[in-house]
Amino acid sequence: MIYLDHAATTPVAREVADTMYDVLLNGSGNPSSQYPYGAAAKKRLETDRAVIAAALGCKPDELYFTSCGTESDNWAIRLAAHQNRRVGKHIITTAVEHSAVLEPCRQLEQEGYAVTYLAPDRQGNITAQQVADALREDTALVSVINETGCVFPVGEIARLLRERGSKTLLHTDAVQAFLKLPFRADTLGADLISVSGHKLNAPKGVGALYIGPRCR
Repeated sequence: MIYLDHAATTPVAREVADTMYDVLLNGSGNPSSQYPYGAAAKKRLETDRAVIAAALGCKPDELYFTSCGTESDNWAIRLAAHQNRRVGKHIITTAVEHSAVLEPCRQLEQEGYAVTYLAPDRQGNITAQQVADALREDTALVSVINETGCVFPVGEIARLLRERGSKTLLHTDAVQAFLKLPFRADTLGADLISVSGHKLNAPKGVGALYIGPRCR
């Protein structure tokens, strides 16, 4: 079989499967325990966290493992809404987000939030100017994806928010972009970045969320 749908999910790499097999058999200690078997598991966990953090361009203590990209998106949106609950109840996102972003936004609408859904142009692009035009004093969150094949201007949006001195937090679902498009968490400017392993030859059920220094 010739498999061409890697944008949907990737086969698990042999090296990954072999490593998982070894850890499942020999590294199943509780990393929160104090005895040597658990301490070895914690060392392995923190070593692996550092590898992913280096690839993403962030500090290890800014990277949190999740069960998938969907959980990372959900967590990011809820975190931003809670942290900025005194800033306001307005969210800016796009009409072409993954349901992992759209569904929590719709849930927040039911809880009294106003959500602006930016529409892409005929080529599928979203511009930073659209965000600038939609931005309000009570905007708690901007969430912009890189999912559709078009590269949305996350860095430009981050600069816009900085220049305005905005407390608005910026999230990007980088599940499709991670290790495919050149970016680093420490220079991109996003406060929250969601990634997922199954797009990168890791198994399903593995994700991570970068939580930057502006997030409490």
